[in-house]
Amino acid sequence: MTNLRNLPLPTLRTFEAAARHESLTKAAHELNLTDSAVSHQIRRLEEALGYALFVKSGRGLVLSEAGRVLARVVAAALQEISNTALRLADLEEGGGKLEIASPPMFANTWLAKNLGRFCVDYPSIECHIRTVDNHRVHELKDIDIGIAFGNGGWPDRWSALLAQVTVAPVCTPQLLEGIGGPAARPVDLSKTLLLHWDDGSEWRRWFSDAGLPDLDQQARHLYCNDLGFAIDLAVHGAGVALVSDTLVAHDLKRNALVKPFPILIDIFGGWHVISTDRSLKRSAVRLFLRWLLNCFGRQSVLENIS
Repeated sequence: MTNLRNLPLPTLRTFEAAARHESLTKAAHELNLTDSAVSHQIRRLEEALGYALFVKSGRGLVLSEAGRVLARVVAAALQEISNTALRLADLEEGGGKLEIASPPMFANTWLAKNLGRFCVDYPSIECHIRTVDNHRVHELKDIDIGIAFGNGGWPDRWSALLAQVTVAPVCTPQLLEGIGGPAARPVDLSKTLLLHWDDGSEWRRWFSDAGLPDLDQQARHLYCNDLGFAIDLAVHGAGVALVSDTLVAHDLKRNALVKPFPILIDIFGGWHVISTDRSLKRSAVRLFLRWLLNCFGRQSVLENIS
């Protein structure tokens, strides 16, 4: 039986290294220990848990089924501990003013629904949000953080991908019911209003991929120059918008919007967070980046922020 009270916690770091390398020798080299010391720590952990973590395979060792399960949990826990230690170190240095620039479509959708949590968790940081055209974000000299859509690689800027963008139709459950409910097909979109934030090219591509290249000519259309406004129209039941999960995640989660069809198209780019080497030295910037990247499941990028 596992004796959790006497679990030798220091051995978990050794186990994580051995599991990652699937080699006691490589783990010993990484941790600056002898092979016998690593082997002894693994045996101590196995004795405390009551089951084998490695099994022999040929002339070497591989993780047992239990070892694979524990390795995933331990690796994630150690990474979270490391990230938390970094956040606490930055938090200890203080807060301050944080200048954030974003195009309206991201600010009015994702930031508006999520930024409050950051402000609650870090009350010493004063956020100032500036909405600008997407193509200007990386040009601004007086901001700490920028968020922009593109392919990355802006000159003289540090950047990290938040999410690649694909788009699919979304509408209210009530509107979907009106055009056929769960049995609705893409051809049924001709019965409702299509919402656009561009010249209609994205919808034309979507219909082409759906095998209905001429359907957009039969549908009714509403055009606006802001994607956030198109999403608001969709949430209020005006029609069907073509948007990414990133910008409507909150509305999908609360069932204000649904995705009636699985067909999606790539719009050849992604949302990126942008900063500068100078700004990255500020604790408030690093805290915000760790929070933002964690929201998008991009924790591995955190290792590059020192």
